[in-house]
Amino acid sequence: MARLDGGTKAGVGAKTAPRPKPVVRAKPSGGTFVGLDIGTQTIKMVEVSGAGSSLRVTGIAIENTPPGTVQQGVIADPKTLGMAIKQMRTKNGIKATKCVSSVAGAAGMVVRVIEVPKMTLSELAETMKWEVERHIPFAASDVEMSFQKIDNPATDNDSNNPNMEVLLAVAQRDMIRQHIDTLTAAGLTPVVIDVEPLAVGRALIDLSKEGLQNKNVVIVNIGASQTDVGVFKAGTLRYPRTIPLGGDNFTRAIADRMGLSMDAAEDEKRAHAVILMDLVKSGQADEMLYGDSANAQDMGVQSIFDVDMNAPLPPPLFGGGEAPAAAASPFDIADNNPFAEAANPFASPFEGAAVPGVEGGGTPSAEETAIVPAEPNDPYYERRKEVFNAILPMLGEFVMELRRSVDYFRSKYPNDTMDQILLCGGASRVQNLDQYIEHDLGINASIADPFAGLNVASKQVSVTRRAEMASSLAVALGLAARDAVLGKE
Repeated sequence: MARLDGGTKAGVGAKTAPRPKPVVRAKPSGGTFVGLDIGTQTIKMVEVSGAGSSLRVTGIAIENTPPGTVQQGVIADPKTLGMAIKQMRTKNGIKATKCVSSVAGAAGMVVRVIEVPKMTLSELAETMKWEVERHIPFAASDVEMSFQKIDNPATDNDSNNPNMEVLLAVAQRDMIRQHIDTLTAAGLTPVVIDVEPLAVGRALIDLSKEGLQNKNVVIVNIGASQTDVGVFKAGTLRYPRTIPLGGDNFTRAIADRMGLSMDAAEDEKRAHAVILMDLVKSGQADEMLYGDSANAQDMGVQSIFDVDMNAPLPPPLFGGGEAPAAAASPFDIADNNPFAEAANPFASPFEGAAVPGVEGGGTPSAEETAIVPAEPNDPYYERRKEVFNAILPMLGEFVMELRRSVDYFRSKYPNDTMDQILLCGGASRVQNLDQYIEHDLGINASIADPFAGLNVASKQVSVTRRAEMASSLAVALGLAARDAVLGKE
């Protein structure tokens, strides 16, 4: 029976909140692990072996999630889902059984940064036993919990500051049980159940060959129903946030504007959703939204993306403060216990219909994206302009929320600059989305390739196919590489 280190077993009948304790980090084992990212639309899997310069990616796979087995991020049918994962492993030649997976679903999970008086780790373990009840909306008697003190030299060494910050992660035991049952049905051995923001940071920052460990980076993981934003300061996750906008919202906007069914709108989005930068840069996008520039001025809006800089900053995810270092390994678990690091998930836009191999089917084919006619009368251009017009209000809201996240970081660290925005998730490859964000926020933005600079030895996937899949696999890679980055459990 899986359990949290220092906690009660993850079975039924526990009457008090678990008493966790931090786990001491160790050296990487150099073994082979599979990272499993289970989504509502698709299942992503990455297998790695070794550590450091010997780290190798030995397996890559994406398959559709069986309908109805995952609902709002929570597993509903472990047996069917587990069998699908088992078949997926066989089909793609993934032999590793030691599995690091991730959980999501705000209804059954809480991740918060809380402030407590400075104390020893043993005192903290006792305090957290009771502190958990103040921060969760469900009974503390039936949960799995873990925590990690956030190391912050500036405040830790400040005698005038009596408090310290702690990352608290709590999940309902039923949610964890369903996850473990799925892994068991798939023939996998759960090592750790991780949380997506830290996993994606591990893939895109810790494994980066471009020195991102020393820079300030925003990772935007775009999914079907939500977008997870992680703001990292020199490799440390300082601000996790979920934006309730995703690919489904854009599909619905197209359906409403163009009088289409959701399925037809999804097809339209995949075929013609292109952010027309000529219209954005010329200001015509504003006119398309407001009618004309004068009306926009009359409404008190300089741009559709303007944000009131004096407005209250958005609260941290789940009401917490800052988040911890990605490498702090907050939620380590014993070999037979899965619930790990926290920092609450983030998901992805434009990730609607399930298309084999691509999360949400959001990536257009080469034929669809190669031609973007500039002539106003070109039918491709006019159709794409119509779709762009449909999604424009959502795009404006989406970028505004990203700006608020960046502004929050800047308010906390006024002497720091934001160096990079990385987009990932199956829907991140919507054409020109990175240019659009960079144009509006003034921060360099790009589509992340988690495999850049890594030794990829997978023979099941061609280089071309891997490039198409790459941004969808960031979380799965970060999960698989957990041992390589944080050490043996």
